[in-house]
Amino acid sequence: MESIKVFAPASVSNVGPGFDILGFALEGMGDVLTLTKTDVESFEIEAVGAELPLDPDKNVATVALKSFCKAINYDGGFHLKIEKNFTPGSGLGSSASSAVASVFAASQLLKTGHSKKELIHYALDGEQVASGNRHADNIAPCMLGGFVAVQQTDPYLGFGLSFPANLKALIIFPDIPIKTFEARAILPKALPIGTGIKQAANMAGLVHGLASADFDLIKDSLHDYFAQPYRKTLISGYDEVKRKCLEFGAYGFNLSGSGPTMFAFFKEDAVLDELKTVIAEMYAVIGKEVKFHESKINPRGVEVLKD
Repeated sequence: MESIKVFAPASVSNVGPGFDILGFALEGMGDVLTLTKTDVESFEIEAVGAELPLDPDKNVATVALKSFCKAINYDGGFHLKIEKNFTPGSGLGSSASSAVASVFAASQLLKTGHSKKELIHYALDGEQVASGNRHADNIAPCMLGGFVAVQQTDPYLGFGLSFPANLKALIIFPDIPIKTFEARAILPKALPIGTGIKQAANMAGLVHGLASADFDLIKDSLHDYFAQPYRKTLISGYDEVKRKCLEFGAYGFNLSGSGPTMFAFFKEDAVLDELKTVIAEMYAVIGKEVKFHESKINPRGVEVLKD
């Protein structure tokens, strides 16, 4: 095999009280990456759908790929065609999708036998270039699929969570640029112990609500006291969008990653056309476009695409 095509899903991270801990993978949104062996010892990047760094030392996909190739003593070259169908900087793990796709594709193409869990380490090398941190709450669900809790990153330690089969997320992405480092800079350096206790209690409630399919408990627990109170100030209309989602029956609402994307949980059979129209009209008033995506939780993670 000289070429392989893979799909690496977008993901929601910082899920409610799970700051830097919880993430889940999405259906129908992510990176399509085609990795092809070349005759030169270099890494060539072709970007489709978004402007990406073409310097192999600055692109997360090639930084992750270089790390993996060094570890397996592979000195060949590759051409990477990265097709983006969602916007970098959206809060949906764009950098994680690229990093995961590249190392998974290389492992499959070269038949190295690495497990997905083993590949997380190399994908994190790419993620660090994008955000300055080796956080895995996008990398892990993108790689493994499902709903994932991250305990530590070096070495990676985490586990999958059970979740209701009829749970879906409404993804709400307004055209409001936010940089991850800016969103991190706005956070306080320390918080009162009482805030930590409330966060831990909500984390316990959310995990149990997901495992027991208790949608009311999920709603009551999907609250974040670490980041959301500060980051929501960067997103025009946040409080109003949250209010509307809850009025239409959402089982909780919060930011995805650093924002500006927001998400709300619903049951699979919820019809959301009217809600999306209301939100779109709200943003039109302030001259902003907004995109939507409805998705169940993707249980597969990164996968090979067949022609």
